[in-house]
Amino acid sequence: MQITTIVRRTALIFLSMVFSVGIVFAQQRTITGKVTAEGEGPVPGVTVVVQGTTVGTITDMSGAYSIRVQGPSSVLVFSFVGYQTKQVTVGSQSTIDVVLISDVVAVSEVVVTGYSSQRKRDITGAVGVVETTALKAVPTGNITSQLQGRTSGITVVGSGQPGQTSRLRIRGFSSFENNDPLYIVDGVPTQNIASINPNDVESISVLKDAGAASIYGSRASNGVIVITTKKGAIGVKVTYDMYTGTQLPGGGPTKDLLNTKEYANLQWLVYKNDGTTETHPIYGPSSNATPTLPSWAADTDWYKTITRNASISNHDVTLSGGNDNAKFFAGVGAFIQNGIIKHTDTKKYTARFNSEFKILEGRVTIGENFAMTYGSSHGVGNLNEGSPIQMGPYRSQPIVPAIITTPIKGTARNFVPGEYGGTGLIARLGNNSNVLANLERAKDNNNYNLSLIGSAFVDVKIMDGLNFRSRLGGTFFNGAYYSFNHSTYERSENVATPSMTEGANYGGNWTWANTVSYNKTFGDHKVSAVAGYESNKISIYRELSGQRAGYFSDAIDYRNLSNGQTIVAANSFVSTPVTLVSQFAKADYSFRDKYLFSATIRRDGSSVFSDDKRYGIFPSFSAGWRIKDESFLKDLSWLNDLKLRGSWGTMGNQLAVSPANAYSLYGGETNNSFYDISGTGNSSAQGFRKNRIGNPDAQWEINVTTDIGFEATLFDSKIGIVFDWYSKQTKDLLFNPELPGTAGSSSQPFVNIASMSNKGLDIELTYKNTFGDLGFNASAVITTVNNEITKVADGVNFFDWGGSRIGSYNRNQVGHPMSSFFGYQVAGLFQNDAEVASAAKQDGAAPGFFRYADINNDKVIDPKDRTFIGNPNPDFTYGLNLAFTYKNFDISTFLYGSQGNDIFNNNKWWVDFWPSFQGQKSQDLLYRSWTTSNTSATVPKASNKSNFSTNTVSSSYYLEDGSFVRMKNLQIGYTMPASSLSKVYLKSVRVYVQAVNLFTITKYSGLDPEIGGGDRAFGVDSGNYPNVKQFIIGLNLTL
Repeated sequence: MQITTIVRRTALIFLSMVFSVGIVFAQQRTITGKVTAEGEGPVPGVTVVVQGTTVGTITDMSGAYSIRVQGPSSVLVFSFVGYQTKQVTVGSQSTIDVVLISDVVAVSEVVVTGYSSQRKRDITGAVGVVETTALKAVPTGNITSQLQGRTSGITVVGSGQPGQTSRLRIRGFSSFENNDPLYIVDGVPTQNIASINPNDVESISVLKDAGAASIYGSRASNGVIVITTKKGAIGVKVTYDMYTGTQLPGGGPTKDLLNTKEYANLQWLVYKNDGTTETHPIYGPSSNATPTLPSWAADTDWYKTITRNASISNHDVTLSGGNDNAKFFAGVGAFIQNGIIKHTDTKKYTARFNSEFKILEGRVTIGENFAMTYGSSHGVGNLNEGSPIQMGPYRSQPIVPAIITTPIKGTARNFVPGEYGGTGLIARLGNNSNVLANLERAKDNNNYNLSLIGSAFVDVKIMDGLNFRSRLGGTFFNGAYYSFNHSTYERSENVATPSMTEGANYGGNWTWANTVSYNKTFGDHKVSAVAGYESNKISIYRELSGQRAGYFSDAIDYRNLSNGQTIVAANSFVSTPVTLVSQFAKADYSFRDKYLFSATIRRDGSSVFSDDKRYGIFPSFSAGWRIKDESFLKDLSWLNDLKLRGSWGTMGNQLAVSPANAYSLYGGETNNSFYDISGTGNSSAQGFRKNRIGNPDAQWEINVTTDIGFEATLFDSKIGIVFDWYSKQTKDLLFNPELPGTAGSSSQPFVNIASMSNKGLDIELTYKNTFGDLGFNASAVITTVNNEITKVADGVNFFDWGGSRIGSYNRNQVGHPMSSFFGYQVAGLFQNDAEVASAAKQDGAAPGFFRYADINNDKVIDPKDRTFIGNPNPDFTYGLNLAFTYKNFDISTFLYGSQGNDIFNNNKWWVDFWPSFQGQKSQDLLYRSWTTSNTSATVPKASNKSNFSTNTVSSSYYLEDGSFVRMKNLQIGYTMPASSLSKVYLKSVRVYVQAVNLFTITKYSGLDPEIGGGDRAFGVDSGNYPNVKQFIIGLNLTL
């Protein structure tokens, strides 16, 4: 009986358990949905947790999620930084879509950091985020110009030349060769950043340290800029953005230069100082008399002659839309900017389309993103002594008429009205060309470029939290150029035979990346990881060009390459592509959102190195501590958040290395001949010679970076602080030292022998608050870089750069920053013969000439006395952004400054010394130069003597303080009330007026203190194209 009872009870318990499990399984189900932001699109990275459990997940890039719950009473908790937390009871729902409401006291959002994205509060590396509203404040077709002063750690030197990209550096220099950052546009690496339409950009992240950038390994040593373009969203949206305006050239350097009468007086002063009484073919027979001027004498202001008020305009139209399963974005743009230099301009037409589709019940997403750009430009070429900016204002005498107005009997020919004037009118006008003639003759020359950048991807959701993505993309460009070199009649050194050059090129890159990502939350533990494989083909390029001379006519109808009688050149160039194969992995771990850890490793293999040196491994580690969440700080109500973080890691660089660097190569040249060693002994023959010495031992440049910083928000998140101290040490730096003469004329290979150091601070301060209807936002960024070369080569501690008519003025030496200025230190001017006799022996010394410092105190001034005279690197750069809103009005301004940098004003060589060709001269040389009655002058004596003590060597005389602060932008806007737009089917309309480069405060005497140049020789003004004032009106419209 007892056995029967036990069996019955056991069976009853078993059946009850089975029934209960069945009920549980019947109640459990999967909830799916999408999280969007109020008035915006999907929000990736939102944490979704079943309340009271450890079950959780994170929304993907489209805001979608999937999670299993126990039953209808389960509560889902949706949380994300920047938005209010939301709770939803499941009930009978199987799909739950949530709209999050912005939280005014929260900070930043998801940041795209590479092959994945993170909440900014979880990032342990140094990442700068640029708001797209800041980009729109700068009217330009170039993204790099818009980044100036917007985030710390980057230094941008702009240019006023249409179509010219700005010089951008992240935390100083990492190489003697190429220091451009790596740009990633929607997952595709590119260096052709000028082709991107700024209006297409959704977000920009600047990866500054190894903790953030080392996932890009060998291409990340100069920093990485990740650009994400706009995508489609749920609902239809149409936008139209435009602006148009004018650009003013300003007065130029005219006030500092001479008019025609003053120029004649200066000629007489030179004669007087040199003790001569020559007969001058223009100004009269005797310097003792008042100079006379010929009837044809002009008073040409060459800056005004070659400049103009120039227009600028931009138009962008976008259309986007979609639903839960399909989205698209399409946009077209047109940017046209005429330069203030006549006949210079740039035109850029862009089109972008992207879409994505969810298939197989949302587990697979496919999509593509392509952009095409067509552009053309007329530029001024190299900004040196041949550019119109220097050849015009600084090298052309004012007496020369730009256009002949009355018949003139010249030295070699007669000139008639309507022709160009020039130095061929009469002797003693120099050999300069008529700059206006040059510009007008070159107006039909052009450069054209068609470029394409894009990719296609597939994203597979393998299981909850586990995704696979494959992306195939690349860039392609096709270019053509044409220039006709006219014959001239007006110069003292005329071009007798016209010639024409024409060419075309094409090239590109491609990339294929495959990644697996994992994101999961286990209670207090949050784990995310990504691993992948990537292959790249870089620098595919080919160019063909030809040049002919002997054209029958300069008329445009004859300008065809085949019409030239003489073949001058027929060339082709093929670049050897670089192949890069990589594997990488990154893991992030967070405990209670308080303790953060991250590790990255990448292995790159590059074809530019030999088999033994081909692969490099680049690891990084970073950690963060949200110390505000500790018990000892929780009660500080004024401190909203405080995160300490630090990183260490390595990154590589191969940009300096030719694919042929590992190999010794031989080649021949059709235009050269060589000694015929097998012939008669006195003849020459064409043949092959060694033209490159290989280095199979070259390997990666390595950057070892350390970053320590913190992020804090205070007083209800009204104040934000980001602070970083960094150290970037480059070792095994690739450099090609000079070879001994016994090596012949072969080019030297790159060798891993140099090293460099960069240290500095990045500081960002923000403040935002509202006072009733008045809103106020302010931000300031400060960047410091202390660069030092720590090694050049064994037995070599410097190399010079920046050759000119006075030799090199930039020296790159151990213990000093890149591109430091080097020359003789001017200690004053000799006052009399007795002072010359008592001073150190100096060639050309005479009263009124330079007296150089005897640095080594050996009583002889020679090259051993050259020293470092200046530094083009600023002590710090800074940006200040201020924005106010009041009801429907807004006003914003942006100031940018550079402090402590020197400029080598090479224009002084032309205008402050009489023998420096017979061009324009300065007011200083006439009115403020040394004379026996003006011995306190700092400008040397006006003299026709050219020697070591005047204008033949680099000296501190050319150095000026280049510090400046500039109002880059002032914008006032008005947004029309929504109530007044509903009847015309408009969502928003904003109109604005804007002034750009409104004023500049500087001590620099040149046209513009914002001077660029190559990294080994920058900060030299040899005719810089100035940034100019712009006055703009604009419209932003949304349907």
